[in-house]
Amino acid sequence: MSLPPRWVVAVSVAVAAAILGDSFMYAVLPAIWPSLGLEVGMVGFLLSVNRLTRLGSNPLAGWVMGRYGQRGPFMASVFVAAVTTAAYALGRGFWLLALARTSWGVCWSFLRLGGYLAALEASTEDTRGYYLAFFNGVTRFGSFVAVLFGGLLTDILGFTATAYLFAGATAFAGVGLVRERPPQPAAEQITGVRDKTAGMPGAGRAPLRVPGDEPATGTAVSFQGRVGDTPGSLRLRRWTIYGIAFVDGALISGLATATLGLWLLTLFGATTKVFLLTLGVATLSGWLLSIRFFSDFGWGPVAGHLSDRFGRRPVILVAIAVESAAFVALSVSRHLLAVVASVLFLFLAATAFRASLDATAGDLAAPHQRARTMSWYATFIDLGAGSGPLLAYLLLTTFGLGWLYFGAAGVLLLAGVVYTWVFIL
Repeated sequence: MSLPPRWVVAVSVAVAAAILGDSFMYAVLPAIWPSLGLEVGMVGFLLSVNRLTRLGSNPLAGWVMGRYGQRGPFMASVFVAAVTTAAYALGRGFWLLALARTSWGVCWSFLRLGGYLAALEASTEDTRGYYLAFFNGVTRFGSFVAVLFGGLLTDILGFTATAYLFAGATAFAGVGLVRERPPQPAAEQITGVRDKTAGMPGAGRAPLRVPGDEPATGTAVSFQGRVGDTPGSLRLRRWTIYGIAFVDGALISGLATATLGLWLLTLFGATTKVFLLTLGVATLSGWLLSIRFFSDFGWGPVAGHLSDRFGRRPVILVAIAVESAAFVALSVSRHLLAVVASVLFLFLAATAFRASLDATAGDLAAPHQRARTMSWYATFIDLGAGSGPLLAYLLLTTFGLGWLYFGAAGVLLLAGVVYTWVFIL
């Protein structure tokens, strides 16, 4: 696998730099809130308001980029993201921080969509999964750096200096974009597109021009549909992907990441021995959660390439099966090694699942509608990620965390059945 085009790489690096400030806040705000003049109840709001904001700003980003293009709004968002991170350093009270976090939520809508569009417009069917996974992986690496070093730098340099440092890194990445230009969209073959699901039920697809979805210029649009598909069936597939994206956000970004520390505390107490080391549950939880960042960065592009090579459907179905098995294993695990193995397989499968799901959403987006389609797709991911922790902790007292993990496996299997019915049967 070779690197994607320069614009995709530059956009990925810029988003990784821009997300430093956000991920840094998740790492340090719960520990330093008194020094910022906050009440403890304000911390949760500040860490979630950006996600709530994105439910409205995602469609806005889709409209703006669909109308005015991606480069200008994307670059503006990088520099505004630098300002929001610098504002954290200035903030010694709730309202300035709340404004900065809200502004960051809007920025992230434009940054993520800009990354999606950069990957989609530079790719063909044979590279779409890899390019999208490359963007996600590099972005996750930025989060990993912020979480790993943000707390350390705060202890050494202080919160203000660290915020300014990350703001400077974001601005520097924005300057690096000034001379970069998006390439011309990669040409899609209008006929003879290779079927990526050969050997599976429903193979033998052909590109489909959907009435009412052609651009005004009359250019043909290539879709991942089967012969005989109708606009209604393609719309059903898009909404199915939106629904599965919600499930993925709720169960992985929501349930699993929000409750892993609590599950470790329930099983092993405040501290546990790992070989000769005695680790606190927060440290152990952080190490296990970092697997997700490593997975997205190292394994994600490979998984995306596999979905290009062997098809989206087999990757999605295998990933769903592994995720379900991992949730069941996690629900019954009582030994640390079993918990670690379950989390490892869960996050590896989740990375492959998201890489192929991103590519499928891109496959179903007409070139002239990519901004709108991908903004809706991102909104459903955010809705799931935002509602997952809330639902988990509401249901926790009634069912217990082990049963919630078991139920998550059932929901994933149901999603697999729906996906099979819509995309294969």
